[in-house]
Amino acid sequence: MKRFWLGLLLIGILVVTWEGAFGELIARLPPENVLYETDSLYHHIRVSEVAGKRYLSFNRARGHQSAVNLKDPYDLEFAYTQASFTALGFLEKGPEKVLYLGLGGGSMPRVLAKHLPEAKIDIAEIDPEVVMAAKKYFLFKVTPNMRVFEQDGRQYLRRSQEQYDLIFLDAYNDLAIPFHLTTKEFFELVKQRLKPGGIVAANVWGPPVDEFYLSELKTYQAVFTHVYRIDSITTNNYIFAADMNERVMTAEELLRRAQALQDHFSFSFSLPKYARTFEDLTKEEVTADVLSDDFAPVEVLRSRKASSN
Repeated sequence: MKRFWLGLLLIGILVVTWEGAFGELIARLPPENVLYETDSLYHHIRVSEVAGKRYLSFNRARGHQSAVNLKDPYDLEFAYTQASFTALGFLEKGPEKVLYLGLGGGSMPRVLAKHLPEAKIDIAEIDPEVVMAAKKYFLFKVTPNMRVFEQDGRQYLRRSQEQYDLIFLDAYNDLAIPFHLTTKEFFELVKQRLKPGGIVAANVWGPPVDEFYLSELKTYQAVFTHVYRIDSITTNNYIFAADMNERVMTAEELLRRAQALQDHFSFSFSLPKYARTFEDLTKEEVTADVLSDDFAPVEVLRSRKASSN
């Protein structure tokens, strides 16, 4: 019986010690200051600041969609945004016209405009509240060569006849993916808006074993001549780069170009690091369904793992 009570006493001491240590750790964390919070037609928008960095969230679960370092607004905080700049290495020359579908806090257009001030940048963002938040809280400024269209990305592509050297797709949040931006019909429209030699780059969620990832890859393969992948390394985000070019990109050539871009622009992150993750998925055998406007159960597919058989 003494051993029983001694065991309980020791457990109690451990619990109190752990709670004390955990409470001390929480107390040491920098305080979060909520600067803005509202429900728009499309999102629950939340802007918070912690230790000199601001974060944009699109739902009450508080997953972050964008971030800015107030001391260095050109320092990309998220790995996938850094990895996205490898798309420049797939082009034969610097882009003259770029389109972003999805604005968030505006970090990628802001950094691109800094390094390529002569490039014309268009942005389609469905939520006016997001545009307002980017301008007011995330140091996003519309430059003379930049236009922001407050409308759905697919609607913009359908109505506009503009063609682009680079189209970047990032109109997702951390809980949902608009299904109409994942289908074969959508990518056919994207393809029509690419200039000869142009490329589409997209932030795609993984891991590569879930059914949505595989169906999305299968859909890209059904539309584009080549499909390549860059790994963001520290997260389950991947960058798909797809084109209609005759020339096939190789790992060696992309790394060479990435190093040249790094030397020229002196990015605050290592572009060659991401280029080294290059994979050609053009002929990757995928057992999955092509997503279409009539079949795109995105959220169901994201919740399921692919069969190992």
